[in-house]
Amino acid sequence: MRILLLGSDTPVGHSLRSFIPPLRRHELLLLSLEDTRWRRERQVKKVFKVAAADIVIDARMVSQIGGHDPLGQRDIERTEWLGHLSAKSEARYLFLSSSQVFSGAMTRPYRESDKADAVDGAGLLIAQAEQILLSTVDPTIILRLGWLFSGRGPGRFKQLLDRLRIGKDIYATDNVRDCPVHTAEVARVVSGIADQLSVGAPDKGIYHYGSTGDTGWFSFCEAAIAHASQREPFSQVQDCLKEDVNARTTWVNRALDCEAIRHQFGIQRRPWRDFVERAVNRYLELYCKDDGKDD
Repeated sequence: MRILLLGSDTPVGHSLRSFIPPLRRHELLLLSLEDTRWRRERQVKKVFKVAAADIVIDARMVSQIGGHDPLGQRDIERTEWLGHLSAKSEARYLFLSSSQVFSGAMTRPYRESDKADAVDGAGLLIAQAEQILLSTVDPTIILRLGWLFSGRGPGRFKQLLDRLRIGKDIYATDNVRDCPVHTAEVARVVSGIADQLSVGAPDKGIYHYGSTGDTGWFSFCEAAIAHASQREPFSQVQDCLKEDVNARTTWVNRALDCEAIRHQFGIQRRPWRDFVERAVNRYLELYCKDDGKDD
């Protein structure tokens, strides 16, 4: 199948570009995040005409969470254009969403049937984009993901290592919980869905994926520092992590129930801890070459 990847230069996009082509099952067509900042619908129409894609994988909005360019209403408008033209071209739409669409008020993991009840920020905008696509494109798959992390920036993980690299303290708390997922895992999951769509699997619905082991940001930082401290330039960072005593006292839980994706596509979850060292090593490869200290 021909797959049009929107946001091919994002961390998620890079992982998909590394994972899908070597399998030689699909043709991957790439469009960078900058090239998706259309000003008019006719620009999107031209892209769809040239691509003639069977599947659209939309990594735009989820990749902008925590990045330099915040989400805005223009992203919603572009999603409307994409939905309209995808429906017209009869392309299947796979929208990468986020656990941020939930308020975090529930004590149990969120199911796909739970209401996307975010009231502000990126979560609200992504929830609006979900609704546009669900009402416009048939078929549509919404894949909600837990915290994304990758050694490639931008993103929260790179910001963490950037601060550690210059010896700044990290203040964190476990009061906000989620299911972290490395971008390589996203690529594996998305590729698995695409493979099954190509052989007639159901091509609509909402699914959740986060790696096993829901956790808070403090505990995640502990794991990252444990791996990073074994390498230069991070050998002196063991004491940089501090409890944020000024953090909110209420708990926020955005852990995801991921049973539906296992039942529908047979996709098994893997522990997020298995990918932390990989992310640290990628950061070192990309950003520490000039330090003269990398092993």
